[in-house]
Amino acid sequence: MSLHVVILAAGKGKRMKSSLPKVMHCIGGQPMVEHVLATAKKLKPDSIHVVAPKDCELIKNSLSAYPINWHIQEEQLGTADAVNIVLPSLPENEKMLILYADTPLIEEKMLSDFMSMKESDLNILTVMLDNPFGYGRIVRDKQNKKIDEIIEELDAKGAEKEIKECNTGIIYSDIKLVKDMIALVDNKNAKNEYYLTDIVKIASSKNLRVTPMVADNPDRVLGINDKSQLAISEKIYQRMCREELLNQGVTLTDPDSVIVRGSIDVEEDVEIDGNVILEGNISIGKSVKIQAHSILKDTTIDADTIVKPYTIIEDSKIGKSCTIGPYARIRPNCEIDKDVTIGNFVEVKASTIGEGTKAAHLSYLGDSEIGKEVNIGAGTITCNYDGFKKHKTIIGDNVFVGSNTELIAPLVVEEGVTIGAGSTITDDSPKDSLVIGRARQITKKNWKGSK
Repeated sequence: MSLHVVILAAGKGKRMKSSLPKVMHCIGGQPMVEHVLATAKKLKPDSIHVVAPKDCELIKNSLSAYPINWHIQEEQLGTADAVNIVLPSLPENEKMLILYADTPLIEEKMLSDFMSMKESDLNILTVMLDNPFGYGRIVRDKQNKKIDEIIEELDAKGAEKEIKECNTGIIYSDIKLVKDMIALVDNKNAKNEYYLTDIVKIASSKNLRVTPMVADNPDRVLGINDKSQLAISEKIYQRMCREELLNQGVTLTDPDSVIVRGSIDVEEDVEIDGNVILEGNISIGKSVKIQAHSILKDTTIDADTIVKPYTIIEDSKIGKSCTIGPYARIRPNCEIDKDVTIGNFVEVKASTIGEGTKAAHLSYLGDSEIGKEVNIGAGTITCNYDGFKKHKTIIGDNVFVGSNTELIAPLVVEEGVTIGAGSTITDDSPKDSLVIGRARQITKKNWKGSK
């Protein structure tokens, strides 16, 4: 039977004390609603529906890559009202899964197990919490197998507040059943809202089987309503990411200080030192060493490369057996071939660097094509911007560029050229030539300045 996923994302999130919509606050560098969407997509549903608040263009724009049916909840009348907005768009004879955009750590396996429960008309995902404050409490029947009702925090009294089993809000059922039950929900409660949880008591009163599944990992179903809960969920998420890296054989010298904000693909014998940040889509080859305080974003690094401390690499590809850093910056759109050295305080932007080339210190290489076995002397810069547009510098194989050289683009330096230190090069240089572009030294002996 076909599955349709409904994600509730219309909450105002007043407790976040932020102008940013609650569901756009990030866990692991990704909006929490996107975490839920990515998990929902893995279930391969026929459709995904998101209920959003009015003025939700920021949410829509950030999720444009996903196949979403959008629904707007004009007034905050409760979760049952939010689901009711979607129901006319769903076929009655199929199944629906209701998720929450502020529960970002929910996982595919848990949801698959939850939807596989047998002999149930209405599946409810629950969780055991030592401190259940803020959650709806689960009231079970006398046999302790089914749910009679869910009592929200504001409506709970006396012994009900001591109940440890709580509602996560996640529901799986027939679409027609949910539609029929929501039609009977009223707003006679402390908040004057239409609670989705009320369909449990209504279904139970009609002798329908309301079956709970207790989440085996409470961390996976934690909801986020304020910055404190956001921080707790971030900490849990980071721990999960580090455990995954460790399970893949990565050596983390200081696991608690490594920050993951993306998808990391690693081969064996990778070492990651303390205070490293990994963002976006990262691929790390065999025996790569990422040393302390480095930041990698959307980057591929081939085998046996060392990234030395305080290096930043963005949206680039690093070849085998390279040494990058310390204090190097590789900006977007760089391709660096094998056995290359990019040393301390070298910045590379939108450039290709050939095999065996060395730029050991204090250089800027922007919009460049640099060949094999080139030596870039300290203090060399490619002057790629004329105030109006960027220009390219092309350097052939086996070129020696002396220290403190300025290469004024557009410029071609052909194979085998030697450029004298301190030169300013404005014209193309032919193959195997010696090029010197500096003022001749003038020495005046016995010179004395004015007294």
